[in-house]
Amino acid sequence: MQPLSENQHSTANAARRIWPAELAFQEDVYASRLNLVQENLLSRGLAGTLLFDPENMFWLTGYQTIGYFTFQTMFVPVAGKPTVVTRVVNRDMALALPTIGDAVPIFDTEDHIEVLNSFLTNAVQLGQIGLETTSRYLNVHDYTRLMEHLGNRFAPFIGVIEANRLVKTDQELDRMRAAARAVEAGVDSALKTIAPGKTDNDLAAALYGGSISSGSEYIGHPPMVVAGPRSELCFALWKRNTIEEGDVVLLEGAGCVDRYHAMMSRSAVVGKASDEHKKTADALIEILDTAVSTIRPGITAGEVDYACRSKVENRGLGQYFKSRTAYGIGIGFPPNWAEGHIYSLRPDDPQVLKPNMTFHVIPTMFREGFGMAISDSVRVTETGCELLTNYPRDLVEVEV
Repeated sequence: MQPLSENQHSTANAARRIWPAELAFQEDVYASRLNLVQENLLSRGLAGTLLFDPENMFWLTGYQTIGYFTFQTMFVPVAGKPTVVTRVVNRDMALALPTIGDAVPIFDTEDHIEVLNSFLTNAVQLGQIGLETTSRYLNVHDYTRLMEHLGNRFAPFIGVIEANRLVKTDQELDRMRAAARAVEAGVDSALKTIAPGKTDNDLAAALYGGSISSGSEYIGHPPMVVAGPRSELCFALWKRNTIEEGDVVLLEGAGCVDRYHAMMSRSAVVGKASDEHKKTADALIEILDTAVSTIRPGITAGEVDYACRSKVENRGLGQYFKSRTAYGIGIGFPPNWAEGHIYSLRPDDPQVLKPNMTFHVIPTMFREGFGMAISDSVRVTETGCELLTNYPRDLVEVEV
């Protein structure tokens, strides 16, 4: 196959078929978001910026594809609609959206950096170009080659979109509440499947099936479904293991609606819970209750974390509470369902909480022989905290 000519590359609009229903929100929502970004570009004297993070592209335009495992970028000009530079198989998805101005295809026989360089050289002849260098989707090799081509024209573009993702709109919250109903259904289905002789695969299938049947799309991270002694290993997942009496079962799942997530964790014991099981569950529930009663506008993330961490320290279990108290949630694409890279509840964090920030409060402990998590998704309200997920928190004892 011969490389496309410049004219062939630039005729993407010729056979365009737009599907507005692919957007999560109305077009004016995206127009407002684009205006925010372009005002930032204008204030900094930039001719445009390159985005590499699929979450930021989605927030800005509604564009999504599971094909981001190959190189793609979105050029946002200081005026006009964005252009996506992406593998040719993703082009139709981009052009289906009225929020996208054009799409430059990269064929499998082509060098993606050369295609991008050609586009930028022809389309952005003057001015500095922002570069989203914090994205994991811009690897070192591609960055180095871009700098070799146009290094003197690039300027950092960091955290601009992320700052606007902190506080959720009512429409975004509607999606997250729907996602919460989905994960509740999934966790409920998994808990009701637990029995000696079942496998952890059975539980994972029940969790997935329950949440998908209740409206969830594909989620940004595999659910944590693990039973028995392996539950003490953080991020261990199901592995065809048979459930036995005495096993602890840890379930953490998510629901996703229009790429907006809500998460929840619950734990169970097959048979009667031991004193250590009960003490651990009680501590996790206290952490969760403390977070919900402490979260409010004006308090800092570090202050909430301290209030929660003090409770577990007072119980003498602080050595097992190793993670942050909560992480931010909202848009998620695999391999991550969270916005924890943007904001979290963690020690000494000065971030001031604002209404409509959303978190997954995730008290977790991994002890010798078992691990447990009991968690909920929450929203900061005008006066306190709203539970997005609502399901009994008690440690479940499965009759045998």
